[in-house]
Amino acid sequence: MLRKCDQCGRFFGAENDSQTTCNACRPIEETHSGGTESLEARKLRMARSIVSENPNIMPEQLIKEMAERDVEISLKEIMRYVEKDYMILKINSNQYFCEDCGKKILSGRLCPTCTKRFEKKITHKPAEPPKEPKVLNKKIGSGMHYRG
Repeated sequence: MLRKCDQCGRFFGAENDSQTTCNACRPIEETHSGGTESLEARKLRMARSIVSENPNIMPEQLIKEMAERDVEISLKEIMRYVEKDYMILKINSNQYFCEDCGKKILSGRLCPTCTKRFEKKITHKPAEPPKEPKVLNKKIGSGMHYRG
């Protein structure tokens, strides 16, 4: 069923009648109603708070702001929040981040370090020798004959 989120106002597909918040806002709602807040929820809540105060903040600045508040967060975590629509960052359209470690890259999907690591994994697989077809002990010329 299509519903409007009580937290952010976006429309979402509700899983049941009691769901009133979208998946992006649900982790925050669950932690507030559950009492104790998990570290992941604390990071997300704090990051969203900082981003709402500074809408043009860059990921590197967000990491520094979080560190000043004694919370460690990685670029990979931030990008995961952005990918899952837990928060929105205004990132320059010509900036890309490594899909594995989260470092800033100029193009492609992986940074040079991760590319080398993956290439090493691929090339260091023990190569199996090609299997030769088994030849049965057959005498040449034996078998069926026909007259044509």
